Amino acid sequence: MLTEATNNNSPDDQITALKRIVTLEPENYLRNFQKFDSINENIQTSRNKHKSQFAMVRYDVEQKNTDNQRLKNQTFKQNIGLAALALALIGGAFYYKKRKKRLEQEKELEVKNTQLKMSKKVHDVVANGLYHMMIDVQNNPEVDKTRILNDIEKMYEESRDISHENIREEDFSLRFINMIKSYSSQEQVVLPVGYKESIWENISYTIQLELYYIVREILINMKKHSEAKLASVKFEKDNDTLKIRYTDNGVGIKDLSKQKGAGIHNTENRIDTIGGDITFEKNPTGGLIIQITIPINLKYV
Repeated sequence: MLTEATNNNSPDDQITALKRIVTLEPENYLRNFQKFDSINENIQTSRNKHKSQFAMVRYDVEQKNTDNQRLKNQTFKQNIGLAALALALIGGAFYYKKRKKRLEQEKELEVKNTQLKMSKKVHDVVANGLYHMMIDVQNNPEVDKTRILNDIEKMYEESRDISHENIREEDFSLRFINMIKSYSSQEQVVLPVGYKESIWENISYTIQLELYYIVREILINMKKHSEAKLASVKFEKDNDTLKIRYTDNGVGIKDLSKQKGAGIHNTENRIDTIGGDITFEKNPTGGLIIQITIPINLKYV
């Protein structure tokens, strides 16, 4: 068996044969055991070598798998980062366009508001100012030329400085009452009631000027449309409010909700800008009643 195993180069069979020979030939025990031990050691060495090689191969495979997984993770993170960057760029571009559009709209709105504000000032200062002077001359044929020249100069100064802030004028109270009285004539009497200079105390000049334009607008509409013979402008003031009540006995407005013209809308817009309130109602005895209420303790004063 040992000879065949040696010829076939089968170490395992050689060990099996030597195990039996050691038992069967006690007299040659040492020689056979040494041979057995040598072959067995070679087998173990060879097998350990193969195990080491397999372990190294398995380690290399596992290391490559780990590296591949790490690479996949890095690639995934990079893809996530690129996607986030792309979304951020898209979002940034969208926000930029939206913000640019909003700024353009705000600028356009600002231009329109400026144009509207300028148009309103031109209407108040120039158009209504000229009409007021025409009425004044018409109702007072013997009016002093110096007064007319002063009014023209005043209107010129206002129109020249139309884009600037208002500067308080010392004779405003007198100018206001003279404006009301100028609309009174033999055919159409306008009576100021309860008016005194102290009415303007604790009221800012901005509100004073707005009320001047509002009352003048009302009187111009009276002159153009009311056909009234008598009108009054009554002033009342307490610690909280200033009230101006206009009343006439003209034709009035049949349907206030449908027949409000540009003048009335302009007046309502003015009242809103100074935080006040205005109401239009029919006079029970015929004509129109307009009630203006201005809170005094507002931020506008």
